[in-house]
Amino acid sequence: MMDPHNMDALNATNNVEEQAAYWFARLRADNASKGDQRRFKTWLEESPQHAQAYALQEEVWTAMQDSAVDDEIMAMRQNALSVSTGANNNSWLKYGAIAASLLVVVVSMVMLNPFASLGGSSGTAPSDQFAQAEPQSSPIYRTAIGQRSTVNLPDGSVVELNTDSLIQVNFSEESRDLILLRGEALFEVAKDSSRPFVVEADGKLVTAIGTTFSVRRADDEVRVTLIEGIVTVDQDDGDSSNPAAVSKKQLKPGEQLVALGGQPFQVNMINTDSVTSWKDGRLIFDNEPLGMIVQEVNRYSTRKLVVGDPTLSDMRVSGIFQVGSIDSFAVALEASFPVENSARSDEGDIVLNWKE
Repeated sequence: MMDPHNMDALNATNNVEEQAAYWFARLRADNASKGDQRRFKTWLEESPQHAQAYALQEEVWTAMQDSAVDDEIMAMRQNALSVSTGANNNSWLKYGAIAASLLVVVVSMVMLNPFASLGGSSGTAPSDQFAQAEPQSSPIYRTAIGQRSTVNLPDGSVVELNTDSLIQVNFSEESRDLILLRGEALFEVAKDSSRPFVVEADGKLVTAIGTTFSVRRADDEVRVTLIEGIVTVDQDDGDSSNPAAVSKKQLKPGEQLVALGGQPFQVNMINTDSVTSWKDGRLIFDNEPLGMIVQEVNRYSTRKLVVGDPTLSDMRVSGIFQVGSIDSFAVALEASFPVENSARSDEGDIVLNWKE
């Protein structure tokens, strides 16, 4: 049964689409009750807009049944179910089979409104989300927390900036050089064999001619993910006398390079759809610890999620989530797990704790 504060959080969104997505998901959850059905009936009859929004949810879900996205979602759900089957019935893992509510609510919200206004920022329509360059010879493009922007470069290349990112463009007749000063960017590079496309991030040089790749810089870690084509990654100040500094790597599509400080590069296979899903306004997680998910979700909002009990950080979660809407995330999480989010910090952040 849903607690009263859960309904308050849902109604506080003032977003009929999110409310409809929640009810569509809640009624399909394994633990849906008759009380849920009564509350849904009351909500449905409150306004014709509610009925229209809920009907649209059903249409979206029906359309998804034949889509590739549906296969991905069902695979994650089956994985979560299999993980929970052998769990101790006395632990929180008995709730760990991600209920349809968590998966459906976030997917339906994404399909309905992938560019919804992001929590804590003044969201703009997709057509208006173009980063503005500061007037100087080497323009700097930036995005605020919760904003995603597109930069069309003079050579025909396109850069998509993720939340809270900063990039400097240094183009000339001889070179195409960029510096990722902060955040994350996806690059679609126009071919020009005479001018390699080079992105510098914290002393790491990513070189491409015509390809698609992403670069993420956070603290002293840089991640380079290759979507298409070929790129090389090298140290800007590589010292051939130091074997640890000679870390030049060439990536193949589907590979991600992780550079942490001065350590040798590490290359792993990665799900590129998950890494770049932010450009479509969603985040994809597959059996990831909640603590890591909270850190990622917090990148997109000035208001934050806080894990009140450290043991909660280890809980594994799979799902597809709308970026920026931490209230919707918290409500969906509470609907499917023994988690409560009624507590609020002095700054208005949402504190997650085990449900008593």
